[in-house]
Formats: sequence, C-alpha cells, structure tokens
Amino acid sequence: MTLLRFAWRNLFHRPARTGLTVGAIAVASAVLYLLLSFSRGYADSLRQQLQQMGVHVLVVPPGCPFEAASLLMRGGTPPAYLDQDTVRRIEEVPGIHLAAPGFMSATVEEDRTDIYYGMDHRTVELKSWWRLKPGGRWFDDDELDAVVMGSGPAVIELVIQEPDDPFEPGGELWVPELGRALRIVGILEPTGTQDDGFLYVPLPVAWEIFGRPGSVTTVAIRVEDPGQAGEVAAAIQEIEGVEVITMSELLGAQQRMMESARMLVGAIVLVAITISALGLLNSMLMSVFERTREIGIMRATGAGRAQVFSLVWVETLLMSAVGAALGVAGALAAAGASERAIVSALSRVRFLTVSAHTRLATFDPRLAMGALLIVLAIGLAAGVYPALRASRQEPIEALRTE
Repeated sequence: MTLLRFAWRNLFHRPARTGLTVGAIAVASAVLYLLLSFSRGYADSLRQQLQQMGVHVLVVPPGCPFEAASLLMRGGTPPAYLDQDTVRRIEEVPGIHLAAPGFMSATVEEDRTDIYYGMDHRTVELKSWWRLKPGGRWFDDDELDAVVMGSGPAVIELVIQEPDDPFEPGGELWVPELGRALRIVGILEPTGTQDDGFLYVPLPVAWEIFGRPGSVTTVAIRVEDPGQAGEVAAAIQEIEGVEVITMSELLGAQQRMMESARMLVGAIVLVAITISALGLLNSMLMSVFERTREIGIMRATGAGRAQVFSLVWVETLLMSAVGAALGVAGALAAAGASERAIVSALSRVRFLTVSAHTRLATFDPRLAMGALLIVLAIGLAAGVYPALRASRQEPIEALRTE
C-alpha cells in the first residue's frame, strides 16, 4: 500500500474530526479567495471608471482637490462652488479642447436620495460612450422641462421595470423643489459606473432646483494633447479660486486608497488563515496522541522516523488540499450571489463608486491558484510539529501506552 493511500485511509478512521478540520480549511480558503477577488474587482472597476471619464483635467472649488473630486464623482454635495466668470477664464486657457461645466447636488428625503447633474451639450460630447435607450434623446441646453434618467432612478421611479427594459416616451418626473414635473426624454443605458445613479437636467434647471443660479461644482476638461495635461493644469491653477487635478493624480490617490484597503483585507485573511492553521495543528496533534500505540507498532515493525514523519505530513497535506479545493470551488459557485448582494448594498451608499451594474467578481485562475498554494503552504507548515512529534516516539514507550 502506498504512503498516499495509507494516509488517505487514516483520515477516514476519524470522519467527524477530519470533516470539521477540512470544513474549517474550506471556509478559510473561500474567505481568502472572495476577499482577494472582490478587492481586485473593485480596484479594476474604479480604474475603468476613471479611464472612461474621457477627462484629462478636473477643476473644482477651493479645498482638498482629491476630496472634492471624490465627492463629485460619488454624488456628494461640494463644500463650495465656481462662478460663471471663473468658468469663462478657464475656457480661455490655451490647449483646452473641451471644457464642460457641471452642477451636481442631491436632495435627501426620509427614504431616498436623488442626485441631480446639471449639464449642457458639452458633457454629452465629452462622454461620447454614453448611449441612450432607443427612442430617447438628449435635451437642448435651454430646454427647461426635460430630464434624462440614469438606469437606477428609472427603475426606482418605475419608468422601467428592469435596467434592460425598453424606453417608452411620454413619462414625467415630479420634482417637489420645482413644484412641477419634468418630461422624461431619455434613459441612459447602463454603464456600470456611478453615472447610472444620476438624474441629468439642463444647467438652468439644476440651478433652479437648488437655488444656486450661475454656480458650477466642476469643470471637466479634455485637452488637445493629453501629454500637455500637466501644463494646462498648471495654467488653470493660476486662476484664483480654483483647485486643479489631473486624472493621473486622481488615479494615483485612488490606488493608494486601494493599497490601504488591501492591507485591511490582508489582515482579515491572515486572521482567518491563522485560525484555520491552528485548528489543523490541533487536529493533527490529537490524532498523533490517539495513535501513539499504532505509531509504536509501525516503528517496531520496521518503519523509520522518516516514514512516520512523511505519513503524518501527507495526512496534513491531504486535508489542506481537500479543504482548499472545496473552499475555492464553493467561493466560485457562490461568487455570483455574493457579488449581487454586495453590489446591491454598496450601490445604495452615496460615497462609493459602485452602481448596480458594477462587476466585482470575475474568475481569475491566478487568484484561485494563489489561494490554493497559500492554504497548502500553511497546511504544510502546520503539519511539521505533529509529524516531528510522531516520528520521535520510541517504539517501546509507544507500545506501553494504553
């Protein structure tokens, strides 16, 4: 009988203990894979959103530029505003291909938050990948009774039942702050970004809703030459009362935030793996204690220390391998449901760049293999001491044990 088959049969002599140990390893493996997968998925989603913005430079009111930009991207209310004179001075800076002013703010009621984005035709030109559902259109800059809905608000307002439903013209959206309804002239196709959660209105309508005529919360800029974005940003920074950041700077800041998040995820994973390793170590030690007489018989009939060590170590490896495989397989099977639950919860949080269509869980064979190898390495390390203890038992002393 080979060593591997012998070790495998030994595990079934105590099925309850083996099952509990394998289950603990499986849970730890599943947690490891899911946390790593969702962490990478969120980082990739954030990077994709920044790249899809089509913006090279973002101008915001004075304050912390990264905080202000993050608030604007996530539907927050800015602490200050830009005026029309400042916007005109920004537009006059050489090297700018397109400057799109926008006004973003939110109305908060007991059970809901509506985020409005006031804009003109320049924003539509800037975000050329936006697509409206068939039958819809964008409003004119001076159209004061029109709104285009993101797919999220459209579902909430029952304009459509599901994000992929067709758009039927003729609906209206009642706006209490205006005291009148706006005609729904279009619905934005799902983008998988925070854009899905906004209500888009002409700038004058947004100013009327929030009582801020002529105010702007951000100016999104596309430069003629992306390589000159830094120089254009420096020129804009000379204008009094503005803060300027480039998308590369914002991406760097977000990446640093993700590194901090990865450290937190790593700490959680370390705790889960440590608990699993201690459980495996305890299980194998108990097995060695209970099998003292069996090990003595093996030693008395010619088994060497290396063979006893290998047997116990292989048993540990088998439990680790089975637990890791079951855990990763279970995580993959539950990834879809877990993603839907997490995204659904996070999409309701105003200050997270997650929409109902964001993809966080994507199968990555490297992550799966990495999780398996990490758990196997921990299992091998946890099996060293029980294997050494078993191999050092003297045959006579072991046979005396009742």
